Amino acid sequence: MRRIMLLMVVLCVVTLYVLTVATGNTGIMARYFWIVFGFGSLLLLILATLAASYWYKLLQSRRKQEFGSKIALRLATMFTLVAVLPGLFLFGISAQFISHSIHSWFGNDTEEALNRSINLSKSALDYALDNSVRHANSIQIALVAANSLKAPLTPILHEEATKEAFTQLQVYDDQHKQILADYNPQHLLVPPLSAEERQQLNHAGSVRELENINNVLYAQGWLLLPGYQDSPQFLFFRQPIPEKVAQDANLIEAARTKYAELNYAKQGLQIFFLATLLMATLLAVVLAMLVALYFARLFVAPILSLAKGARAVAKGDLSAQQTIYRHDELGKLTELFNHMTVQLRYSREKEEAARHYLEYILNNLTTGVMTLDPEGHLKTFNHMAASILGQDLTVWLNRDIRQFATDDPQTEMLAEVMTALMDTESQRKPAQITYNHKDETLILLGKATPLPADSGSGTVLVFDDVTALVRAQKEAAWGEVAQRLAHEIRNPLTPIQLSAERLAWKLANKLDSADSAMLTRATTTIIRQVAAMKDMVEAFRNYARSPSLKLIKLDLNELIREVLALYESSNCTFSVNLSNIPLVLNADSGALRQVIHNVFKNAVEAAMADSAPLIKITTDIQQDHACFTTCNNGKVFSKNMLLHALDPYVTDKAGGTGLGLPVVKKIIEEHGGRVQISNQEVNMACVKITLPLLVDTNAKQ
Repeated sequence: MRRIMLLMVVLCVVTLYVLTVATGNTGIMARYFWIVFGFGSLLLLILATLAASYWYKLLQSRRKQEFGSKIALRLATMFTLVAVLPGLFLFGISAQFISHSIHSWFGNDTEEALNRSINLSKSALDYALDNSVRHANSIQIALVAANSLKAPLTPILHEEATKEAFTQLQVYDDQHKQILADYNPQHLLVPPLSAEERQQLNHAGSVRELENINNVLYAQGWLLLPGYQDSPQFLFFRQPIPEKVAQDANLIEAARTKYAELNYAKQGLQIFFLATLLMATLLAVVLAMLVALYFARLFVAPILSLAKGARAVAKGDLSAQQTIYRHDELGKLTELFNHMTVQLRYSREKEEAARHYLEYILNNLTTGVMTLDPEGHLKTFNHMAASILGQDLTVWLNRDIRQFATDDPQTEMLAEVMTALMDTESQRKPAQITYNHKDETLILLGKATPLPADSGSGTVLVFDDVTALVRAQKEAAWGEVAQRLAHEIRNPLTPIQLSAERLAWKLANKLDSADSAMLTRATTTIIRQVAAMKDMVEAFRNYARSPSLKLIKLDLNELIREVLALYESSNCTFSVNLSNIPLVLNADSGALRQVIHNVFKNAVEAAMADSAPLIKITTDIQQDHACFTTCNNGKVFSKNMLLHALDPYVTDKAGGTGLGLPVVKKIIEEHGGRVQISNQEVNMACVKITLPLLVDTNAKQ
């Protein structure tokens, strides 16, 4: 834009100079006045367009309430007034001055002085012409005398021309139309006599006049030579006017001509002058206004730059550095602002580094961490908190944890956990909380701690998943108890059974039929109960001991089909959907067969509670693991069973030992697998077993 402004200034100066030169009516550029004026008008239109665009931008910024638009508009208005008002004032004064000056040029005094100068010049010329006529009269007399003596005329003409400084002398015979004698060294032409001039010559004897030849003023005329009635002869003379008199006469005549021209073009000249003045004023005013607007915008630019930087800092962007437009106080202020943003960016980087360091530590902890504000709204959490709870906690940010219970049963259990953790804020010991997430029961150990006031108050919740540790402790304890019970119970069972059988054998023939029948029933009952107790003791032993597994390569689908064949005669409907891809495992065939049989047996018993018992069996591959899921209708898991079904001696079946699922869990975990129970479908209880595959099939069902 600066180059455009400089170009406009140069064009305006050149245009005004050419227009000023062309304004002179006799100037060399006068014929191009209106062309130059048109170019000036075009230049004026361009300048006005640029100025209007500047004003439009300022008004648009003001309408949009942009920062700095008020001061920019105010400065532009002030600079415009400073530029325009003096120009308009000078134009008015100059227009009046030009009009008065032009009228004064053509006043009566000037015209009177010029007329008197012309009269004086005529008098001088008439005097010079009279002198030439007197000198020609003397030559006339000499010629008459020569004619009377029959002397030649040419020598007389040469002699008299040299003596009296005549330029041309000629004797002319009017009747025969021939030149009798001639002196014309410059070879000037003789003007022809008109009929009027010939008549005047015959009547008055002379004709005289002034003539300008090659910028030399001459006194010339004709004289009648007497004595030639039949054949009139004339003397033509031409003598230059004295140089001083001729110059003065020419100057006065030129002035008179110029005055006449100017007087004739007085109105047009006034229009030319006023048009030139108007064009000069408009170009100067508009150019000054454009320069004022440019400098106003240039002056406001650092302020707008600082405002832009301040808005960026307010939004958190500390990377941009503002341009330093000048080296004055505003430039120093911009430099200080840039230094401030650098310091703020450095401080924020340090704060971000500290925060990232803390986040890295928290995200790599195996413990879940959550923070709440004083009103109980969730503020932050690490990824282990979401992983342990199995919930997407981002949807709960800035929400009260007490509102969780209003959504669904899963979040209701989450709210119970949060409430239980909050209750430990005034306690010194952590709380152990049971939490059921989908198809898995977790045991959490957590504590709530209040945050200091300088950290914004609130509460930090810290909790960990201790399910594996607690279950390992329980299993170890129950295994020890089961081993001791099996040992203590098994020892007397065999003597009791043998004693009952011996009594029945010894007394069978010694008692009457009624007593013998009663004895048989009693001993049979004792033997059956002993057998049942032996089964229970065997179950204790199976749970307590950890036999070495005999791992072989087998297909889980084939093993399921083999066990499923044992239940073909049951009253349940089996819906089987086994994977098309073989599920090859490295497992103990007998142990897995026991697991599958136990799961099917429990499912059949639970499904019989429904009028149309149904069992769904599916297998598939999930992340390099074989998944075996059994779902049944009829009886589903209660809330207590969902939490403790995998614990020993927990059952909701009459006559059950509570060791079926714990034994299943123990065998599966010994194979590196996992057991999960849930109520996933409507009125359907599901047991899901996950085992690692022997190889990666990289296939899809």
